[in-house]
Parts: sequence; C-alpha cells; structure tokens
Amino acid sequence: METNYRKLLDQMITPYDEMLQSLIGDHADFSKIDYLEKHSEKYGKSDANYTNRLKVLLALYNREDRYAPHYEPIVRRLLVNEIIDRETNSFQGIGDALYYAVFLLQKYEREQDQILFQQAKEANFDTYAGFDPELILEKYLFSKDAANIEDCINIASELGEDVYLSLFIDLWIKDQTNWNKENLQTLVYHERWRNHAEGEIEAHKKLTEIEKTEGNHHNYCSTASSLAEKFIEAGRLDEAWETMETIIPLITKEEEWFLYGLGRNIITVCIHIIFHFGAESRQAASLWQTIKEILQPAANHKGTDQYQLAVSASKFMGDTKLEQRLIRLQKQR
Repeated sequence: METNYRKLLDQMITPYDEMLQSLIGDHADFSKIDYLEKHSEKYGKSDANYTNRLKVLLALYNREDRYAPHYEPIVRRLLVNEIIDRETNSFQGIGDALYYAVFLLQKYEREQDQILFQQAKEANFDTYAGFDPELILEKYLFSKDAANIEDCINIASELGEDVYLSLFIDLWIKDQTNWNKENLQTLVYHERWRNHAEGEIEAHKKLTEIEKTEGNHHNYCSTASSLAEKFIEAGRLDEAWETMETIIPLITKEEEWFLYGLGRNIITVCIHIIFHFGAESRQAASLWQTIKEILQPAANHKGTDQYQLAVSASKFMGDTKLEQRLIRLQKQR
C-alpha cells in the first residue's frame, strides 16, 4: 500500500514543480500565483490564486536545493502576496501557505525580511492570535518523504485535488483491517471531503450499530440522529423516519431531553421529516405527538432560525394556539 500511495503522491505534486520552474528566469510568469481577488456570496472576498501559491511552496519546500539563491526572490514574492490575502480575506484565517513562505524565507536570514514577518503576524486577528513566525516547527510541515497516507489525504483535500483525494481515501480504506468507532469517524470525514454521500451514510450506519451494541443510549441517539440527517440530505426520508422512530423512545426517557443540544437537534430532524411527509401522514402524526408539548420550552433555548422553524411546524400541523403562543413569545425575546 505504501508504494501505491507514494507513487500517487509523486504524480500529484510533479506539476507543482513545473509551476515553480516557470517562475525562474527572465520570462517568469507570476500571474497564476500573485494575489487575485475574487468574491462569492458565501465566502466573501478571497484569493483565486491561493491554492496555486501553496502548490508552488510545497514544490519548493520538498526540493533538495530549496535554499538555492535563485529561489529567494520567488519566496519573498510569494510571502508578500500571501500577506495581502491574509489581510483582505473575509474569512481571515492563517492558511498553510503562510507557514511555508515564512519558514523558507527565514533561512536566507535577511534583516529586511523582519518587516514582512511582522506583517504576517499582524495580518489579521487569527494570525495575531495563532501564528508565530519564530515557532514554525518543521515536523508539522508536509514532507513527501515522511508523509503517511493520512497526510496525503489531508494535503489533497487542502489543495482541491479531488481525483487524488478519492484515490488516497480508497487506499486508506483498503488498509483498515478492523472497523471501530475511531476509524469509522475518520471515514465519515473522509467521505464528506470527497462529497461521497453514500459512503458517508454507510460509515454513519456502522457507527450507529456499534453504539447500539455497546448499549449507551445517549451515544446511540446522537449517532443515529446524525444518520437521520444524512438520510434527509440524500432524500431518503423513509429511512430518516424509521431511524427517528427507533431513538425517540430512548431519548424521551432522559429528563428534559429537549433542552440540550442533542434534543434540540432531534426536534429539528423531526420537523424536517414532518414537512416532507405532510401534515396528514402517519409519520407526521407520530413525530408531532412526540414534540408538540415540548416545542415551546425547547424553542426558548433555540436561536432565531430554529425558533422560526418551530413556528412554521406549528402552522403546518394546524396547531393555531401553539403557533400564536410561539409568535407572542418570539416578539418578547
């Protein structure tokens, strides 16, 4: 397995070295790595070239001659553009590229670069609180010679290398000899990263079965409610309802189950299932019977969006008194 993933890793990063070489010489083209502002409704302002910049830095970091003099101006330019991204990015954050750029430039020991290192530290709230140019540990940087399969999965995800990400995950799955809660939870995240909904559901199913077998009702209800959410996302509402029917008798045994996070999450899942099947369905009637009496006290501990969901559910089920009571209480909040 090791040989396979290392061959894949070499295939993935070879183009990055070609990008690095294109930055050397009189005809260097920095258009694909310099800061390029982009906007999206979901993420706000960001840098369209961030990933390319990280790819070049990874290529450089993993070269034997990474401290050669002709790389110095390239690294400095990469850092300058990364600082611009950190200063202007709506998400703020630190970003892996900042670590590599600072680490590499520090090795040239130029006094003039101290200003850049300070700018990197003060770029935004996240960098000021969580980034120290003097405490970058090389053992946490990605080295292709020391990387294991999980390192490859993480870096492929960070770089948006979807094809390689999926191939690395497949190799990781083949390497698992015994499924347990720890590696199944890891599988859930891996499947989510590669947008494999069916794989994520299957991992959740296995986790749910383990929790059920172990007999901890609270853990079982938590895992099963997450499975129900995944069924809803996949449009598998019958299975979502069946899952909720198995955990409701267990969760409702807990005192004031509806006031804490798991209980409120279960209520939300129930409402989504009710909306799907319709007010006259037996599924909706069954779930509504469970949540209608506790919807008001539960809603008082919810955020605005969840409170409105409770109001909508009451209206949907034709419970005008509960709907109006919730509306009055919402106005008083």
